[in-house]
Amino acid sequence: MKISITKEYAWEMGHALWNHQGKCFNPHGHNYRMEVEVSGPIDEESGMVMDFERLDEIVDSEIRDHDHQFAMNEVDERHHGGGLHSEFDILEMPYEPTAENLALRFFNFIEGRLEPGSLILERVTLYETDRASATVRRS
Repeated sequence: MKISITKEYAWEMGHALWNHQGKCFNPHGHNYRMEVEVSGPIDEESGMVMDFERLDEIVDSEIRDHDHQFAMNEVDERHHGGGLHSEFDILEMPYEPTAENLALRFFNFIEGRLEPGSLILERVTLYETDRASATVRRS
């Protein structure tokens, strides 16, 4: 039997995709929502797999770095030489800031901060819209 907890997080962030031929090439924003699922044994003393507050401490620290930011691929020429970069700071990424890449970024961040041992990060699902998401799952 496997027991897991899931917590949901939300923030706002803009992005633009340099290597995209559709609407997402243009600067725009989303109300992101993310589900984080952690599994493990129930601790006999606390009765919990993991304290939700501890999960918040881990996840919220990374969300703060993304909330109300604008993400772009570092090779995107629009923010070099006086373009968008002159108007505001850009959260530069070494890849396209797609839902898939952002979900993987959060998965790796969270997994690296879980206490080693019995806790397992099972899944991170990042919703870019209410009907569109990307999931990174263990397996």
